[in-house]
Amino acid sequence: MEISVIVPCYNEEASIKEFCNMMKDGFEKRKIKYELIFIDDGSTDDTFKLLKEEEKGNKSIKLISFSKNFGKEAAMYAGLSYASGKYISIMDADMQHTFDMLISMFDKLKEDETYDIVCSYKSSRVDEKPLKRVLTSTFYKLNNKVSDVKLLPGASDFRIFKSCVKDAILSITEKDRFLKGIFSWIGYNTIYVPYTPEKRLHGNSKWSLLKLIQYSLNGFISFNDLPLRFFFFSGIIIFIISLLNFILIGKLGVRTLILLISYLILMIGVISLYLSKIYNNSLNRPIYIIKEKVGFDRK
Repeated sequence: MEISVIVPCYNEEASIKEFCNMMKDGFEKRKIKYELIFIDDGSTDDTFKLLKEEEKGNKSIKLISFSKNFGKEAAMYAGLSYASGKYISIMDADMQHTFDMLISMFDKLKEDETYDIVCSYKSSRVDEKPLKRVLTSTFYKLNNKVSDVKLLPGASDFRIFKSCVKDAILSITEKDRFLKGIFSWIGYNTIYVPYTPEKRLHGNSKWSLLKLIQYSLNGFISFNDLPLRFFFFSGIIIFIISLLNFILIGKLGVRTLILLISYLILMIGVISLYLSKIYNNSLNRPIYIIKEKVGFDRK
């Protein structure tokens, strides 16, 4: 198998047929042996039904259906677990990622064997709402200043990489996953190429502002313990200031008490985020549960 394309899906019924036709025509024209691994992430529409219909006419299609919505990170992990290609790619099914861009990245990876990953990044964010652009920019700037895991602003999950990279990713078994950070953490030689996503032909983005904030927060604390270290050192400073205040004037004062209470509330909130990650991993629940698989027993 030359290329495995992993396609997480959540309520993508409007674009499934068009996406499958685009990929089939493109690969057959290039005479590349491929497999399309669709992961239906608990869709509530006819996504999986339509995928089954497409699979009947295209034996390169393989399907995984989750028992419920586990999220895109879980879907990508499942796809990686079943990918058998020499090269692996991750694409969205909403037609914003194109076959031509995939092949362009594939050719770039093959022409220079020193690279292990070709990753696309958004060259412009003018299509996004101002608030989303500001929050996204703030996340990348803050992360890259304080974390050892650097992230290219605008870097996408849309990328292609060698199977050795897949093996390295699968060796990381943590439950709360942040694949962009994992790609950076495992290393390997990466080349970044700019791209402009095609306009969404059907529906709207599944990412609400709240989901994006939660995703960014999870990414920030997944590879960074600065908040914990900040509260440790700032706690020492506040303790010394409070002690001096008590020694000099004989009491803490209302302002000092308010500062201490506010500090403690914020500190408990940050610690709770890290404890939540530890708790989720300690439960050792599966990252996803498969309800149905189609096409994997086919040779």
